[in-house]
Amino acid sequence: MPELLGFAPLYMPIRVINGKHEGPTVLLFATMRGDEFNGLEIIRNFLELDDLNDLHGRILAAPVLNVYGLLNRRPDLPGGQRLENAFPGDVEGRYSERLAHLFVDSLFQHCQLAVEFSSGEMHHNTLPHIHTDFGTPGNRELAADFPVSVIVDERAEPGTVQEVARTGGQNILSYRAGEAMHTNPHAIRLGQEGLAHLLARLGMLPSRESEPVELPRQPLIAESSEWVYATKSGIAEAQVQLGDQVSSGQKLADIREPFGSYQEVTAKAPTDAVVVGRNEVPMVYEGDPLIRLARFAQIERAATTLQTWSEQELPAEAGSDSAES
Repeated sequence: MPELLGFAPLYMPIRVINGKHEGPTVLLFATMRGDEFNGLEIIRNFLELDDLNDLHGRILAAPVLNVYGLLNRRPDLPGGQRLENAFPGDVEGRYSERLAHLFVDSLFQHCQLAVEFSSGEMHHNTLPHIHTDFGTPGNRELAADFPVSVIVDERAEPGTVQEVARTGGQNILSYRAGEAMHTNPHAIRLGQEGLAHLLARLGMLPSRESEPVELPRQPLIAESSEWVYATKSGIAEAQVQLGDQVSSGQKLADIREPFGSYQEVTAKAPTDAVVVGRNEVPMVYEGDPLIRLARFAQIERAATTLQTWSEQELPAEAGSDSAES
């Protein structure tokens, strides 16, 4: 990795597990922003599974991609750059571009499938879900093998590792759950179980078909997801929980002016949708994200299925069991 002041070196921890049998190469990586902890715990727990003794293929694991960010508990790299927007990178570019190039050249281009583990931004709690670009053949089918309740078709944005994958025809899934600077035992457990299930379906791990299946339903496919933003600065009080179905025009949050004028505005849902993200900070400024909504073609079916999922998959308030690390 690029050095710091005083020639201080940084090293990206990498584990390579070669199976006893032939098979595909899968890359697992986390902590892209540096302030996410769920992903590195998922990878650590997964690498301790006894099933890996009968691995078919090879696993490349990078639990902490942004070492500098983790050490400083913030997503910014030297110069205020962010790694998630620096791909495919440049060996002679800025710090973030050099790190991105190192990752792509040394790890990413050597796998057939990559699985990223991430969290919401600071104070943005996120329903466990998979997002991937259906434009790449195979991504949709692979995502369906990861047992979470929602899959979002999200086109790769310029400068992201997802765009590198789309350009090169590589498959990539991104598991997103919880929020930055917190660990969430539920999100960690679900991510670990989902990864084991995915690799078993790929034939890389022993089949789990004979074991009881707690979540037999197929995940819901969201057409898109987007934030609803605050239209006024003030104290926000959310009126919905993660996983809730909302109707067009339904109240999502109340925002009250805190300095005595008692002015109040209401944020409403622009369409029928399901809540997949929520800002947990009560103090917001105009333009801050409040509630993230996912749209489904068949909203009634989505709501019914999510309710069934929530009884077995989600805690009473998804993400509420998170504790600051």
